[in-house]
Amino acid sequence: MKKILYTFLFIQLLGCSKPLDEEVFSSFGPNNFFQKADDAEALLNSAYSVEQRRGFRNYLLMAEVNTDLVIDREGGLRSLAQPLEDFTWPATHEFFETAWTLHYRTIYRTNLVLDQVPSISMADARKTQILAEARFLRASAYQTLYDLFGPVPLIISSNSSSDDRPSRPTQAEFISFVESEFKAVADILPTVAPQYGRATKGAALSLLTRFYLNSKKWSETAETAKKVMDLGVYQLFNGTNRTDLFDVANEKNSEFIYIRPSLPQPGLSDNYLPHAAPPNYKFKVAPKTNYATQLKTLSGFYNTFDPADQRRQAIITEYEDVNGKIIKLGTDDVRSFKFREDLSATAENMGNDFPVYRYADILLSRAEALNELNGPTQEAIGLINLVRAKAAVTLLKLSDFTSKDALRAHLLKERSWEFFSEELRRQDLIRHGKFIEYAKARGKVAFDYQVLFPLPQSEIDRNPNLKQNEGYK
Repeated sequence: MKKILYTFLFIQLLGCSKPLDEEVFSSFGPNNFFQKADDAEALLNSAYSVEQRRGFRNYLLMAEVNTDLVIDREGGLRSLAQPLEDFTWPATHEFFETAWTLHYRTIYRTNLVLDQVPSISMADARKTQILAEARFLRASAYQTLYDLFGPVPLIISSNSSSDDRPSRPTQAEFISFVESEFKAVADILPTVAPQYGRATKGAALSLLTRFYLNSKKWSETAETAKKVMDLGVYQLFNGTNRTDLFDVANEKNSEFIYIRPSLPQPGLSDNYLPHAAPPNYKFKVAPKTNYATQLKTLSGFYNTFDPADQRRQAIITEYEDVNGKIIKLGTDDVRSFKFREDLSATAENMGNDFPVYRYADILLSRAEALNELNGPTQEAIGLINLVRAKAAVTLLKLSDFTSKDALRAHLLKERSWEFFSEELRRQDLIRHGKFIEYAKARGKVAFDYQVLFPLPQSEIDRNPNLKQNEGYK
């Protein structure tokens, strides 16, 4: 799956509209490209390439520096991170435009697949799979846009022009569309991916579970999470230490339901660790890049861990520098090393796959939904304990929780310990009604409407039918 990501460069050539001066002896176009099974595969691969090469930086910052987990200091990236941390982000922030553009590029390419592949002569079974994968990628892109901005224009055809000015659907219309897409493709996609990194039935059901969870549709969350569990293909990682889950050597494991793949090569790599490594950090294998930007984990969060919790071991409190000196990290300066050094990598080009969805999230999502429906139950406690047992931390007892509120509060903490550095904290705090409250507790001037980011100002300027989110000028 990683190798085919280059194909999107080829597909981009199809978008050229201005003729070149050179004499053209042959060219690709609708009349001679959308013809064969290989063309259908290339179209699908181009759609995967956008989603799976989106990188971590913008999304991790949008999901965590505005929470109680992370701050960014030093380096050029700080100027972009600081407004997110301070709740002063403008509609012109480049992260918003980048996210909008990237995901609508995925949507365009998936629509191209859905418009062109049905007329291609090829095996019916594979054609059906390709169309389902395209719908999955489109729904995933819309889910991310919804998380950031709320309902956004639903474009379901590649036959659009610069004159089109779509408006925003209602929230009910948007939710219905994404829900129906995930449900439809879950009935088509294979239970086991034919190729690492591709969409599966479990991936579709898992992303639907998350969509239901963040929409507070508790019955649907519990039911859909149970469907993933009943597939019988996923389980929690069975390593010696919970932190081993994120070692490159263990990335193809049965806990990772859906991933964004990386290779230790320029253009295909992950570069989280160079952003988190402290100054002059001595990597195990040189040469490695260490960026000026410093992603620092807040001590207030680190101190919430049980000292016996193996998940805490992914956060370093001291390190050896290139001169052999042991440096202790101070307050609000410890570092998340959840995604370990790729020993085969050079410079900043790490090969760590990013877990978009893993089985621990299914277990904790069902536990949260069951608590919202019925209050504390033995089943909900048992699901949480499955995750805690893997972290070698004390198991919970039903008698520890006398109310729905008490277990809800614990689940929010449990998810922070399990999913830090995985782009989920902002979602979790918003769902629990704590995002703005926690920001104010950190001294930020934050407003209720900031649970959504503003639509990019460039899109508002371009499309008079787009209405900006409430609260933003």
